[in-house]
Parts: sequence; C-alpha cells; structure tokens
Amino acid sequence: MKARCLLEQRCTPVELAALKKFNPAAENRRETGKQPPDRFPSNEDSIGIELVGKALPHGDSVPPEKKIYDVVTQQQNESLKWLVLELRMTLKVPLTEVFRHPDVSRKNPSEARTAVW
Repeated sequence: MKARCLLEQRCTPVELAALKKFNPAAENRRETGKQPPDRFPSNEDSIGIELVGKALPHGDSVPPEKKIYDVVTQQQNESLKWLVLELRMTLKVPLTEVFRHPDVSRKNPSEARTAVW
C-alpha cells in the first residue's frame, strides 16, 4: 500500500523522512497501521472492481512491469461508470474515496489507464 499522504500532499516531516528511502515493504507496514482516512482503503475494507484486458506482450517470461495492457473498451467504461455511481449512491461513498488500483499500490500504470468514471 502506498502512502496516502503523498497523493494528498499532507505528509508530516517524519513521514517524508521515512519515505525518502524507497522501501515498499516498510511503507506498507506503516500504512497498514493507520486507520482510514489516514491511509488508503485495503482489501479488508474496500470494494475492488476489476477491468480485464489483455496484457501485451504475452508469456510468463515477460515481467509484469514490461507488459502494456489493452485499453478499456467503451462498453467497459460505460459499465464502470454505472457501477461506481450505483455503489457510491447505495453505500454513500464520496468520489474522493474512489481510487484506481495503481494509485494506492504498486501496479503496472498501464492497467486500466483509460478507465473513466
């Protein structure tokens, strides 16, 4: 899990000092110890929406960071918009609490990069 304070530009000096040394495992431990909204939602307290697209080039020998994912289709974007709106209205979730997976964790930035909600 990435540090939410970085995205929102509200890290304390202590947090910034800890984040200067790139250590994803340590960052995840620190963030997991926080409570929302001081951290991003985790698998235990969030709803994940998966948009499936083909990873290019294919093959198990290609590392994930070298793969580029297909663009999100118009039909997927329409379904995503509908689903996010329904979830937000039903669960009363503000848009400020809706995140792309690559924003909250270390994933390939091309995953669902063309998703629109």
